[in-house]
Amino acid sequence: MAFPSFVRRAVHAGARLVLAVLAGASVGGAQQPRTPPDTVPAAVFVTWNGDPTTTVSVDWHLVAATDIPAVEVRGPGLSAWRRYEGSAMAFPFSSRTVRRAQIDGLRPGSVYELRFAGSRIYKYRTMPARLTRPVRFAAGGDTQAGETTFGPMNRIAAARDVDFVLLGGDLAYSNGDPRLVAREEAWYETVTRTLVTRDRRLIPVIAAIGNHEVFSSRDTTEATARMMRETGVRLGDSPYYKALHAHARERQYSVIDVGDYLSLVLLNTAHTAPVQGAQTEWLRDALGQRSTVPYVFPIYHVPGYPSVRAFEGNTSALVREHWSPLFERFGVRVAFENHDHAYKRTVPIKGGRRDSTGVVYIGDGAWGAVPRPIGREHAQPAWYLETAKSTNHAIFVTLNARTARFEMVDTAGVRFDTYRARPRCVEPLACR
Repeated sequence: MAFPSFVRRAVHAGARLVLAVLAGASVGGAQQPRTPPDTVPAAVFVTWNGDPTTTVSVDWHLVAATDIPAVEVRGPGLSAWRRYEGSAMAFPFSSRTVRRAQIDGLRPGSVYELRFAGSRIYKYRTMPARLTRPVRFAAGGDTQAGETTFGPMNRIAAARDVDFVLLGGDLAYSNGDPRLVAREEAWYETVTRTLVTRDRRLIPVIAAIGNHEVFSSRDTTEATARMMRETGVRLGDSPYYKALHAHARERQYSVIDVGDYLSLVLLNTAHTAPVQGAQTEWLRDALGQRSTVPYVFPIYHVPGYPSVRAFEGNTSALVREHWSPLFERFGVRVAFENHDHAYKRTVPIKGGRRDSTGVVYIGDGAWGAVPRPIGREHAQPAWYLETAKSTNHAIFVTLNARTARFEMVDTAGVRFDTYRARPRCVEPLACR
């Protein structure tokens, strides 16, 4: 196979370029060329690794032998373009490099302009500190990588002017495999082209981890063994996800708080951390510390209440055993699930039974992946499914002070299901 030599060349080229960028050294014996005035990044990716009302993390991806050392920003509080130097790092197993800048001190609810050397001007919008206007986001998972699979729903999200996109894993389907690096490159390029509004506002993406972010090859051929030796990748690694998502932690579960009204709880369904034990203890503390937040949405990959796969699946059972009681205890209204490549909305569930005061689970991850038939592995129709459909879709959520509205939309732009949920009753007026 040709893969190992390709991977070896990519790793060596990427390493040489990163060293040159960091040290100002030459590549191949020649001084690294200056960036031509018309150079633009191969991809631009924005996410959150701090307070979304005042900060943003900006990545720009660069092809070999080019460099753009800084992003320039202007807007409220900045009287002129301000340069933010980007720290250089390797794009795993690629000849590309990535520069990352954490931009702090922005004003809540404000629009800023960004540019990279010769690029066109982009925009970025900080989140409001309080829920003084409707906040809109799109949720889903299992996106795939390319223009024809990932792109259509992205464009619908951009046309709806969402504040951010929340994804529950299985992004580029690279499996953490060095041989599939082109899928990762394509995923970020597709984000750059399609998750941008008509006025060129970049939409931030926040993503939990899924099984297809993790290297778990069952291939025992010598070619695969040789590739692992040459690249250093090991079973259980998630090299792309860890490097290319600024909010990803070593344990790869975390919470992002938006103002005083929204918390996004990113969980890890046994991909690089067990469901039970430390993660469950962390979840208990995280939910308890946010008892006054009106909207708290957990998102994770493997569903506790699957629409396609078997109810008895090991990870699904662990989610129901360890996390569902905490969702119920702390008043979570809706949890986002993925992995099954279908759409589902459950009845409200509490204590493993239908209960009007329980949690509604919405999913099941078919943003771009090929949909699967409902109930494929169920012995009988699942009692907990309020509605289900085998279709690509995204879940569009609109939050205001009194209600959360959920609209499920397919890739033709057709709304096929809706749901409403109240915020948690942290203030008397919110629940009247």
